[in-house]
Amino acid sequence: MHVVILGAGYAGLRTALNLDRQLREHGMDDTVTLVDQNSYHQLIQKIHVTATSGVHSPEAIYSLGHLLVNRQITFVQGRVRTIAPLDREVLLDDGRSLPYDRLVIALGSETAYYNVPGAREHSLPLRTYVEATRLRDHLIAQFNAAAQESDPKQQRIMLTTAIVGGGCTGCELAGELAAWVDSLSKETGAPRSEVRIALLDRNKLLLKQFGQWASREAERVFDIHGVSVYLHTAIESVEPQMLRVSGGRVLRAGTIVWVAGIRAPSIIADAGLPVNGAGKAVVDSYLRVNGHDAIFALGDCATIAAESDGSPLPSTASYALRQGEYMAETIFAEMTGKATRSYEPLKLGELVSLGPDNGVGNPLGMPILGHPVLILKKGIEQYYRASITAL
Repeated sequence: MHVVILGAGYAGLRTALNLDRQLREHGMDDTVTLVDQNSYHQLIQKIHVTATSGVHSPEAIYSLGHLLVNRQITFVQGRVRTIAPLDREVLLDDGRSLPYDRLVIALGSETAYYNVPGAREHSLPLRTYVEATRLRDHLIAQFNAAAQESDPKQQRIMLTTAIVGGGCTGCELAGELAAWVDSLSKETGAPRSEVRIALLDRNKLLLKQFGQWASREAERVFDIHGVSVYLHTAIESVEPQMLRVSGGRVLRAGTIVWVAGIRAPSIIADAGLPVNGAGKAVVDSYLRVNGHDAIFALGDCATIAAESDGSPLPSTASYALRQGEYMAETIFAEMTGKATRSYEPLKLGELVSLGPDNGVGNPLGMPILGHPVLILKKGIEQYYRASITAL
C-alpha cells in the first residue's frame, strides 16, 4: 500500500512518523510519501516569538531531511496543484504525479480575510515562519524609520501596531510585542513614549473559547503593559496604514497584523471534496472524507465534530497532533486487516501566553493564570521536540 500524506505540519508529520515506526517494527514494506512545499517543519508555538524578539531558526523550524533520516519515509518537496480522487493521484506544480492507495490531507490552513476590502493587500498575516520573519523585519524597519522622522504625527503612526483578532495568536503576539518594544526602541532610537499597540476583535471577549475569566485576565495584563483592547469592533476596510472600523472610527497604524481567522486551502474544494463554509473537508467519525473511502483529512483543513455537542473542534496543534497519532493507527489497522476504532477527541485543554511572564490556560479543564502557564507550555514544547527527533 502506498500512503501519500499532504502537509508536514503537526498532523501530517505525526501521521508519517508513527506510521513509519509501526511499519518498521513489523518488517512491512508498504511505502509512505510525505509532501510539503517547504523543506522544514515549523513549530507554531514559536511563531509569535519569531515575529517579535526573535528566535534562531533551529528553535522555530526543523529540517525535514534531518527529521526523516533513517526512516522509510520518502519526502517530496513541492506545491500541490490538484487532488484527483477519481484517478487516485496528486499532481504537483512541477508536473510530478503521485499515485496513492490512501491519501491523508493535512494541508493546514490559510488566513481568512472574510472579504474585508483591502485586508489582504494592506495587512500582514501571521500563520507561518516566513510570515513571522517578514513581520519582524517590517517592525524593525518601522521603528528605524520613526527614529529619523521629524513629523510627530507620522512618527506616532509608524510606531503604532494594530492587531486584528483577539484569539490565541493575536493575544500571544500582543503580549510578546509589548515586552519587545522596550528593547526595540532602545536599539533603533525610536521614542518609546510614542509606541502604541492596539488589539481589536469583533466579539465581546478575548480568547472566547475559554470564557469570561480568561478575557478579563488578558485585558488586565494588557492594560498593565500598555496594550489597548477594542472589543465589539468590526473591521470595515483596510487601507495603507489605516483601519476603518465600526461606528465610523478610524485607526491609523504603520503596522497592521491580520490574525482574525483561518480557512482551508481552496485545493480541497477544487478537488470536488465535500467542504464546509470555511473550505474545510467534511469527515466522518474515522476522519475519512465523506464519500471517499481512500481519503482522510485532519488538522486545520478538516471540520471535526466534538463528541459532546457536535460543534467543531478547535484548530490547535494539540488536537492536530493527536489526530495524527490516530490516523497512523487507523491506516496501519487497514494495512493489517484489523478493525478500526472511531476517533474520539481527547480534551486536554489549551495554554496561551500573554507575554514572557504571563498566560492563561485550562489544562484538563482547570483554569490557571500567570507563570504556571508558561512552565506547562515549556514542558509540552520540550516533550514535542523530543517526540519528533527520537528514532
